Amino acid sequence: MNTRTEKSKVVSKAYDNLSNRLKDIDQLMQAHTALTQFQRARKAAEKAGGELTKISEVVDKLVSLPRRGRRHEVDALNRAAIILLCAHLEGYIEDIFSETAMILLKGSKEEDINWHIKQSLSSFSNPHADRIDLLFGSIGLVRITNELSWQKASNRSIKNRLTSYITLRNKLAHGEQERVDKATVIRFMNFVKVFAKKFDELINNKIEQFIHHKS
Repeated sequence: MNTRTEKSKVVSKAYDNLSNRLKDIDQLMQAHTALTQFQRARKAAEKAGGELTKISEVVDKLVSLPRRGRRHEVDALNRAAIILLCAHLEGYIEDIFSETAMILLKGSKEEDINWHIKQSLSSFSNPHADRIDLLFGSIGLVRITNELSWQKASNRSIKNRLTSYITLRNKLAHGEQERVDKATVIRFMNFVKVFAKKFDELINNKIEQFIHHKS
């Protein structure tokens, strides 16, 4: 785990990596806003028909932030963001598992630990709660996701939301033209951030208990 702390909690390298990866989503959302502004300006320009008295309306559409509402021309960006968010969450789980395994299996031969990590991750995909449990159960952390909860989010609601986002991702990845709005992307991104933060804290506590028990 990393030595950097946040409110006395150790922040894993996996969490730091996730934070960097989520900048991809910020870029997609910036592109979403820019494309919407451009499309509104283009339509205003076509409507203006070259009349100079209406140019100010075109400029206004180009520089003002878009209001809420469905915009079919940017649906592809929203769908891409959902798929990317799932990939980043899966990457975080894989990274934090690898870090944790290196600590909990310390004392074994390094090649044996690396082999275990590689074998465990080879069958891991789509970070459903039961798959996360199976992965971490292989290093002695049994049903780890059962211990996840935070303010206004019960364990059941967290697992249900995780399942719904992964189900949406799978539909999109297999070519189904599901409508996805920007608000859904933002909700999912916020969920990933909180999920990873709370999972990091949970894993850190487990490691502290393990070290205390061994000492």
